Amino acid sequence: MPRSRILTAALAVAAASVVFAAEPRLRPVPAATLSPEQRTLADAYAGVFGSGADLRTLLVHPELVKGVLPFANYILAESALTPRHRELLILRTAWRTRSDYLWAKHQTRAMAAGLSVQEIAAIGERASVRWDDFEATLLRAADELHQYSFVTDRTWQALAVRYDVHQLIDAVFTVTEMTMVAEVLNSVQVPLEAGWSAQPAAAPWRYANRSLAPLTTPRVEPVVLAAAPPEIRAMLDPSASGRDIAAVYRTFARHPKLYVPRQILSEYIRTKSTLSPRVREMLILRIGWRCRSAYEWAAHAPAGRRAGLTDDQIRMLAADGLDGWTAADRAIVRAADELFATDTIAGATWKELDDQFDERQLLDLLITTGGYRMVSMALNTFGVPAEPNSEPFP
Repeated sequence: MPRSRILTAALAVAAASVVFAAEPRLRPVPAATLSPEQRTLADAYAGVFGSGADLRTLLVHPELVKGVLPFANYILAESALTPRHRELLILRTAWRTRSDYLWAKHQTRAMAAGLSVQEIAAIGERASVRWDDFEATLLRAADELHQYSFVTDRTWQALAVRYDVHQLIDAVFTVTEMTMVAEVLNSVQVPLEAGWSAQPAAAPWRYANRSLAPLTTPRVEPVVLAAAPPEIRAMLDPSASGRDIAAVYRTFARHPKLYVPRQILSEYIRTKSTLSPRVREMLILRIGWRCRSAYEWAAHAPAGRRAGLTDDQIRMLAADGLDGWTAADRAIVRAADELFATDTIAGATWKELDDQFDERQLLDLLITTGGYRMVSMALNTFGVPAEPNSEPFP
């Protein structure tokens, strides 16, 4: 297989041997010491997201909570999926990402949604269950997104027999959003709640970049702005500027209920996080390249140059290895690689990052990388068409 299609041997080995320590790297804010702002946010989001150590860890960074949790709550409670299908996808993602916290949190929710104890064990391949064909397809879709950043034609076509376009979009985003959440929980090592037990250990997993050619025809057709109803045009162009709207936004606009909370997350990462533009674009370009997202690369290579990355550095972001970077930059690039390969940041890399970033920046680093991994997987799967004169993928 060509070098550009696989991870480096070091990352592949790391993917099969991740060990999570018990000590949290970022301590959750004690419930008794929440500030008025933190308490207001906890009250606003705990009903759906929950009020455990995961939320209290995010409350270290209140602005991040405002930017991230609206979309998380949409995925958890407002999407077009049935609760059973939603929890099936979440648990499979928790298992694939080896996220003890996410797995333990959603076992109870899965049982409330109608999944049996044996079915939950089978999601982690610790029991045998005869899934119906459609639910087996959902599990396969979660696996493919995790391994290939893409859903194959066979799986997509099987999903489309039963799901409408809103459900198809929601199924993909359920896996991709929960992948981002798992990466945060794993990397900051959020402690399990009292009485919770760890998930079944995930089997060794062969991580690989997608070897299939990019889609040439969109699976989800972008909205044609001129033909769209007034409310969709207003959503896409609130100022009525008449500007061209990128295909990514017109694609996600096929699902207006999802569009709004997802856009809050996107705008937070791009305009409100505590990372410098240069660090943000390094992470976006590296994870876009790892996911083989031609659209993401084309959108952010020019943004990287505007943020101060040189042409040589942009080329280095599309190459295996870390030669040529300063020690500080090397830790940033390696963090994106490790999140892609192992769904967590290794201890040595975390220490290097901790030396140069504060707690809020560390959380923003995780959300930026996970958020653009999410978008890359969706762009690949939906077949979002390239913009005119796009920069070619390396």
